[in-house]
Amino acid sequence: MQVKYTDIDYKVFSDAARFVTQGESPYKRATYRYTPLLAYLLTPNTYIHKSFGKFLFVLADIIVGVLIYRILCLRGLHDQKAVYYSAIWLLNPVVANISTRGNAESLLGAMVLLTLYWVLVKKFFAASILYGISVHFKIYPVIYAVPLLVLLDDEDYWGLRRKGKEREHDRNSLKYWTGKVVRFVNPTRIKFVLTSGGVFFLLNGIMYYLYSLEFLNETYLYHVTRKDHRHNFSLWFYYIYLTFDISKSSIMALLAFLPQIGIVTLLGIVFGKDIFFACFVQTFAFVIYNKVCTSQYFMWYICLFPLIIQSTTIKFFYKGLFMLFAWIGGQVINI
Repeated sequence: MQVKYTDIDYKVFSDAARFVTQGESPYKRATYRYTPLLAYLLTPNTYIHKSFGKFLFVLADIIVGVLIYRILCLRGLHDQKAVYYSAIWLLNPVVANISTRGNAESLLGAMVLLTLYWVLVKKFFAASILYGISVHFKIYPVIYAVPLLVLLDDEDYWGLRRKGKEREHDRNSLKYWTGKVVRFVNPTRIKFVLTSGGVFFLLNGIMYYLYSLEFLNETYLYHVTRKDHRHNFSLWFYYIYLTFDISKSSIMALLAFLPQIGIVTLLGIVFGKDIFFACFVQTFAFVIYNKVCTSQYFMWYICLFPLIIQSTTIKFFYKGLFMLFAWIGGQVINI
């Protein structure tokens, strides 16, 4: 008996790509809930080989590993340690399994990390373009807008203030805070918002022109009221299970976004000066509070984890090991 390995999502991607090559809508394939851009990227599945997409996802895995290494080196970590930390991603069996089964999360991970890398080396224009593409590709990276905007401060970049100390009584004056607000709207932030927003709306406009409301409903709106209690690690799963057939459950699914958005926004503001730590805790909280959480969602924060190890005081022995086994054990029990 042949053992199935390929994820059902990959078959959905491939079918959608085949429809695109035939000049039809990717949404002709039932359960395709992604941007048409992904279907276009995977058209070689039809022209070249059915496993092209898997090779593309594995290549994205490698790119993520390289970006982790480069970012860590730029942040002052020793080369050898940077290699070890990169291995947390590159040699991770969860990552390898998810990508080789045909899940596309590594593509978004590569886009997010490359955006952060370009911000780190001050290539703001390139970063803003890729950020706009990332948010179009899957909406959740929009949560990084808060720490990105906090970070893009001409006066306080990467937590290192310009020369000159502020007097304590200045902080209590209206003039001080008015100046803060005015300085917040700096040219770097304006360009970043206009460019990334422009790219996002341009891509959405093109896709809307091609596929009308079907694009918006399947790519974005579906996920707002989505209900799924199967293979779901979310803290909402039992509530969704109990209310799955109740008409008002869609309203509750919408309201479930409120604590999620509130928490990730607050985390972005509080930790914004350490962009990598902010993005990690935001993503972790977003996944925890999301109505649907499957194994591939863990990829969203695993790619950021090696970048924040040096920011934590948690020792691997024994607390770190306990947390790791608790994380794995929770998944095993759920399965």
